[in-house]
Amino acid sequence: MKSLLLGLIAALAFAPNAYAANIVYSESSQGDFSGNNLNPTKLNLSQGSNIIIGSTTGNPNLDQDFFSITIPSGYAIKKIILAGYKGLDDDLINQGFLAVQSGSLIENGTVTANNPQLLGAATIGAEPGKQVGDNILDDLAKADSIRGFSFVGFPSGVLTQGNYTFWIQETRNGIEEYQLDFVLSQTPEPSTMLGLGMVMGIGMLLNRKRLLHYK
Repeated sequence: MKSLLLGLIAALAFAPNAYAANIVYSESSQGDFSGNNLNPTKLNLSQGSNIIIGSTTGNPNLDQDFFSITIPSGYAIKKIILAGYKGLDDDLINQGFLAVQSGSLIENGTVTANNPQLLGAATIGAEPGKQVGDNILDDLAKADSIRGFSFVGFPSGVLTQGNYTFWIQETRNGIEEYQLDFVLSQTPEPSTMLGLGMVMGIGMLLNRKRLLHYK
């Protein structure tokens, strides 16, 4: 029984989220992301890590990147990791703008005047909690106001089934390279289901042992 329990504990420890990094789109090899908010580049995500790599230029030739994703039933995005960021601004702030909207596009009025409001937005790359290695989905979810504009927000901090469009830019000098890792997970996650199954299995074994003891 002891060896069985140790084996189950080991399985639980190593089962969750053992996904290898997966580059789903890189501008250097697949071309620029769409600059049209009404026709964003469509990305196909798979379970686990989904890395996109891009760059932008600032004014006067502002390059805006728009891309959309679909989260299928039974899945969710609980993390967007800023896997890499190198801005071109020559100041201490040196941060970019990232936004998300529900749906398969972002309306013109939203891009020009935030009407209708974006679901969430954040500046990335410089401030604590928004630097390389950080999960920036929770910052999009909090939807703190930026330059007087406010956003809808999503208190759960999770993107569930549906279509979403993302927008990234930096108006000053641009971004030499950004890397975003969209982590797509099953709901509930396989590790949770495995854990529940193992707990139930242990309970059945213990009950059987007790029954045999009293016979």
